[in-house]
Amino acid sequence: MNPRLLQVCNVGEIVGGTAACAWSITHSLPTCEHHVAVLGSISAEMREAFAHCRLSEWRRVTNAEVAGCGPDAIILHNTPASRWKAPLGAPTIRYVHSVSPPGEEDVRWYCSRWLAEQCGDTEGTVLLQSVPRPPRPALQVGRGERERLIVGRLCTPQLRKWPRELIEFYRRLSEPFPGVEWEFVGCPPSLQTPLLESCGGRARFLPAGWEQRSRLWQWDALLYHHPTLTESFGRTVAEAMRAGCIPIVDARGGFCEQIVPETGFLCDDVDQFAHALRIVADPIERRRRSENCRAHADRSFSFTRFGHDLRVLLQQLALR
Repeated sequence: MNPRLLQVCNVGEIVGGTAACAWSITHSLPTCEHHVAVLGSISAEMREAFAHCRLSEWRRVTNAEVAGCGPDAIILHNTPASRWKAPLGAPTIRYVHSVSPPGEEDVRWYCSRWLAEQCGDTEGTVLLQSVPRPPRPALQVGRGERERLIVGRLCTPQLRKWPRELIEFYRRLSEPFPGVEWEFVGCPPSLQTPLLESCGGRARFLPAGWEQRSRLWQWDALLYHHPTLTESFGRTVAEAMRAGCIPIVDARGGFCEQIVPETGFLCDDVDQFAHALRIVADPIERRRRSENCRAHADRSFSFTRFGHDLRVLLQQLALR
């Protein structure tokens, strides 16, 4: 009989990081029987993405619900202590994606070393996620076939992810780079007009959606800055590199554990972001870094690597 794995997500939206991580786990362990429970309603987009496994809506994680699927192990993705209580009848892992206090879980996994340190667990187990290679668009103009660079930002459509400080930030970047076209995926409507003006009218806005990851094949660079919010991991950076899209991002948090020399850029201020854009504007350097990004990401963030690491950690848990 194949091992049974239960995962619990707090939000039923596939565009969120934790549900996307659960999705990657189901594909990284193809010989397991997968059951994913969501503590709330599930969007149609998430149901489609998880059509290959069992998907349920729960109010809480209870012994009765767990017994109904008979898992060999349980992975709780950031599940708050108020929504479950140990013991659950199977080895329980808390996969931590943001700062949270210890609970009654048997073991903890962190999505980055930075996050483990923020939680005061410097020796904690770190399990870097895998990400899929983004789907290629049906019609694609090659990066080398365009005169203008396309630089994009892809983020969940939450106001806290789109601070108004971005208006001035993009104004300072767009003025010295009139040859750059800017694309924004997931930008709230209230910010679109001022960002369009900041970018000199050279901006396009697209709604958030699982399918929008195909834009990473079109963009020359993924640019992400947030003045106050630090990403614990940031799946979009890894996905961008798998598509050969060069990340230019804040030198903070989990980004620093994904980007290695001669791939993308880690930046501390707007001047460093501008310097990175000047380097990417050179076609030879852009092609070289794009190839380096794909090679690095295919090694580091593949389902094969993730599946191997998952099996090792699950075996260790079973022997406890």
